[in-house]
Amino acid sequence: MMGYDPEFVKQACYDLRIGNEVFLPEKQVPTLLDLEEPYVILPPGQFALIKTFEKVYVPAAYVAFISVRSRFKFQGLINISGFHVDPTYRGHLIFAVQNVGPNDIRLQYKESAFMIMWAKLQPPYKGRPRPEGYEHITLEQMAQLGGPSITLAKLNRKVESLDLALKIYGGFAIAAFLAMLGLLLKMIFNGR
Repeated sequence: MMGYDPEFVKQACYDLRIGNEVFLPEKQVPTLLDLEEPYVILPPGQFALIKTFEKVYVPAAYVAFISVRSRFKFQGLINISGFHVDPTYRGHLIFAVQNVGPNDIRLQYKESAFMIMWAKLQPPYKGRPRPEGYEHITLEQMAQLGGPSITLAKLNRKVESLDLALKIYGGFAIAAFLAMLGLLLKMIFNGR
C-alpha cells in the first residue's frame, strides 16, 4: 500500500486518509488539498468525490470492504459509491459521499475518514487482473455526480425569499388595485 503508515492500522481495519483531491459539483473542478490549504467543507445535502491519500492493492485471494469512519457517519457523511473493492484492484480509491446531516462537515487533508478491511476468498479469484486503478478523480466520475445538489436548507431559503417578495409586491399590487378601484368608483359616481 503506497502511503502506508502503521499508525493507521486498527484492530480489524486500516484507516484510509483524505487525499489531495475533493470534487464538489458546484466548484466544477476538483479542489486540491495540501498542507498549506488542507480544508474543504461539505454543506448539508452536498455530494462529493474524495480521493484517498493511500493507494491500495487487493491481492487476488482477497476482497476488500470499505466504509466511512464512525465519527463522520455521526455527522451525516454516507458512502454512496459502494462497499467493496475487487480482487486485483491497484490504485487510489475514489469515495462518492453525501452529507445527509444538518450541519457542514469539515474535512482535512490526510485526516482518517474511511476504513478498509480484507476478507480471504475461497477459492481465490482466478480471472484477469484489473487494469490500473485511479490516480486522479476522472472527468467521467465528475459528470456522473451531476450538478449542484438541492438541499432542504436551500429550498427553505428560496421559499422564504419568495414569501418576502410576495408580501412586498403583493402589498404594492393590492394598493394599486384599490387606488384604481377608487378612481373607477369616483368616475362612476361623479359622472352621474
